[in-house]
This record gives sequence, C-alpha cells and structure tokens, in this order.
Amino acid sequence: MPDESLYPYVTGVGHAFFWCPDDALALKVRVALTDSDVIEVPLGEPGVICFLSDDMESLLPILEQRLLVEERRAVRALLSGSTRPSLREFGSMQSLQELGLRLSARWLGDMLMERRYKSLLQPIVSAADHNEIYGYECLIRGLHTDGTDIPAPVLFETADEAGMIYALDLAAGESAIRTAKHFDIKQNVFVNVLPYSVDTEEGLEIWLHSVVGEGGFPHEQLVFEIVESQQLPDFETLQRLVGRLKDRGIRIALDDFGTGFNNLATITQILPDFIKLDKSLTRDLVEDGRKWTLVANIVDSAKQSGIKVIAEGVEDKKTARMLESAGVDYLQGYLFGYPADTPL
Repeated sequence: MPDESLYPYVTGVGHAFFWCPDDALALKVRVALTDSDVIEVPLGEPGVICFLSDDMESLLPILEQRLLVEERRAVRALLSGSTRPSLREFGSMQSLQELGLRLSARWLGDMLMERRYKSLLQPIVSAADHNEIYGYECLIRGLHTDGTDIPAPVLFETADEAGMIYALDLAAGESAIRTAKHFDIKQNVFVNVLPYSVDTEEGLEIWLHSVVGEGGFPHEQLVFEIVESQQLPDFETLQRLVGRLKDRGIRIALDDFGTGFNNLATITQILPDFIKLDKSLTRDLVEDGRKWTLVANIVDSAKQSGIKVIAEGVEDKKTARMLESAGVDYLQGYLFGYPADTPL
C-alpha cells in the first residue's frame, strides 16, 4: 500500500470500483467503506462494488487498516476520476498492491524529472590525522515538494519495486558530481554505483556522459563504491568492471565489506583500491576482542595486496583508536561528521 505522500495522486471527486469475487470479502470492503460515509453506487455487476466519493484519497488508507495483506492482494480496484462509472473501466482494474506500486512509481518519477534530490556529504578522514579529510561520501536524499527529506531507503526500495533503480542510480551520481562541483571539492569524491549500471563499456559511457556531463569532472577524484544491493553474477564480471574503471583513472571501493560477495577471496582476485569495512565489523569492537582480531586480519590481508582500508560506522574515540591499532587507513562515521548539506 502506498504511503501518505502518494495519496494526492488519487484525489478528487470520482468513482472507486472494487472487484471482489469472494462474497465475504466483498462484504468486508462494503462495510469498511460505508462506515466512512462514501456513497455506494448500484451497478448490478456480479462481484463489482462502486463507490462515489469526494475524498478519493481516503479510500486506500481505510482499506489498508481494515483488510489483511492477503485480502488486499485479492481485491482488485480502480480509482477513477470520472464523474460517472463506466463498465469499460473494469478491464483495467488492478490489485490494491499493484495500484500502490503504480502510484509509488509516479511520485518517484515526478521527483526525478523535477530533480528534487540532493547529496549529503560525509567526511572520510585519515586515521593518522583526523584533521586531514581524505574525501567525502555523497549520499542521495529525495525532496518532497515542501522541501523535506525523503530517506534513501524509501527511495531505493520504491525504485527497486517499480523497476526504476537504474534511473535513481544515475540521479544519485549526477547529484554527487553537481554537489562536488558546487563546493569546488578538491578531495576524493566517493559515489555509490550499482555494478550493473557500469558493467559494460556502453553502460559506463552512458553513466559518465549522463552524470559527469560535458563540463567533465577529474576522474582521478572519483571513487566508485560498488554497493552490495546489486550483486554481479561472478568474479570475472567484477574483474572486468574494475579493469574498465582503472583504465579511465577511476578507483573502486568495495562497500559493506564482510557481507555478501565482499570477502577476502574477492579482494585477492579483483584488487580494488579500497575496501570499506561494514558497520557490523566495527560495531562493539571495544567489547569484542575476537571481532578486533578479525578486523586486524582483514586489514593485514588487504595491505599485503596494496589495498587501503576504510572503516565505517566509527562513533567514539575508543573504537577509532582500536581501528587505528589494527592498521586501518581511513575512518568514517558520526565521530568525524554526520552527513550534511555542506562539506566540513
């Protein structure tokens, strides 16, 4: 079901059609809506219920509250802005789940078309000198029409369900480069990139043209963070991707290291420029000696291969000191700066 930000797309006086082949389910829908003072329109069509309402946006949350998940999937619905019901519209009825997905895609599409998004900047500092900023990770946030933030998980979950993940990935990259240019950032710029967006020569060309633009951006400042959420099928594909990026002077970091395909076998085969230790490895490091030993072994293996290590999720000085003693090269976390609209 869509969240509140989606409801305005179904506003206005009109008819709501519901098709419920199950008589008991149809009765449940009828009771739920008539309790809410909408007017039932008699149609004489088996299993089809129609309501007239001047507050169309209220219908979806009412049903979300009253119906179970499996019942919402079983109900097929069409919210129509027409002033008179038409039987021709029954053919385009969707499940409530499908309707929510369509509305989700619409608000996300509008946001991308209107470029209502921005990048927050979180510093990455040297472990040897916390005053030395090595780079910034750029983190996308969407913007509601009133300017308030839309969290990244909402963006990516919606985009994934609606088949718009590639468009959102391009927007995140474009926003990162635009922000870096705006602030004339001279440090490294870490950009999250889905592997399949750039896993072919053509895909990389499209990404660079769409994101970097005609004005260009120094490739030697770019670090592509390959994110865990979209895995590549095999090491060979990942190796080719890393080689293709290095040929362009773009460095690569394996994000969320310690989960999924990111493991010690990976770094010895593809030799990224950086690995970013997942927060699960740095959390509770002070209390867990075994975890510190694991981190130290990972750092040692990376250094033997010439790979720099960035530790994420550093929130206190004790953790920072333990990571430094393990040999980590760079640190990132709330201790050094929250994601912010402006660089430090």
